[in-house]
Amino acid sequence: MSASRERLDEMTKTHLSNVMQIMVFQLNDGVYYGINVSKIRSIEDFRRFTLIKNNIKNDVDKEILEGYIEYQKKVIPFLNIEKWLGLYKKNNEYKVTIIAEFNKRTISFSIYDIDNIYNVSVEKLQTSGINQDIITYSTLLNINNSEETCLILDVEELVVEVFGVEKLIEKTQDSKLESNKIILIAEDSKSARFIIDDIMEKTEIEYKMFEDGERIINYLESLENEDIDKIGLIITDLEMPHKDGYQVLAFVTKNNKLKHIPIIVNSSMSNSGVIRKVEQLGAVGFVGKTDPEKFINQIEEHILK
Repeated sequence: MSASRERLDEMTKTHLSNVMQIMVFQLNDGVYYGINVSKIRSIEDFRRFTLIKNNIKNDVDKEILEGYIEYQKKVIPFLNIEKWLGLYKKNNEYKVTIIAEFNKRTISFSIYDIDNIYNVSVEKLQTSGINQDIITYSTLLNINNSEETCLILDVEELVVEVFGVEKLIEKTQDSKLESNKIILIAEDSKSARFIIDDIMEKTEIEYKMFEDGERIINYLESLENEDIDKIGLIITDLEMPHKDGYQVLAFVTKNNKLKHIPIIVNSSMSNSGVIRKVEQLGAVGFVGKTDPEKFINQIEEHILK
């Protein structure tokens, strides 16, 4: 049942510029769900861990944070993903515990069982019409010789919902930066856009936000030379539908009119394989999501004057 972090890191190295590796799993509702492999640290037998109970309730009173487990000599939060999704029933069965890392925070949660890992073209990811605060997008997969819908979960939103963003946002006080340039930002997560909006408003630098890689690429393609001269920095997420951050990086760094513009990657996929890949593609910096202090420092360091 165990899968090592080294094995998952090797999978990341094979991640093509327009392909997302999704681990597909099921909960007790029989629906197929998925999360990016790069965010998984380990896959464990559910019976391995003893839950340290917790009485703390989050703001929406779902008791998503059930307690803590000990993993590699550290105590990490154990979240009930079915309570978050509104699917929890007392007699639900779990076989697997996932250890994952989002926004530099290690968490754990249990699922019914794993199906498999799939390579999914980002062009085939569709914006989900189902609870977009939780489900970022959906895709069709051939599972057991049948075409099935897989819902990609925004686990970053789960982390924000349970642990909050208020303390993070407080760190961005007195963060005004001097620049007459415009920053372009590609980010598909609603919760991440909320945090970035707050950060950028405090810097007082003009910026434009795009909800996926395709939109920012289309915008860049439409610009005249004088408009390109106004751009001081591009910040992109990696995991996005239609065109991902790898494609944004490749498009900018291979374009003679744009390649002078520095690019920072802002992603919760922060394992060493991902960071090496974006550096090879030409990124000048990497920021883990919900790290406002580093986000601002990277802007100050790299924005064109």
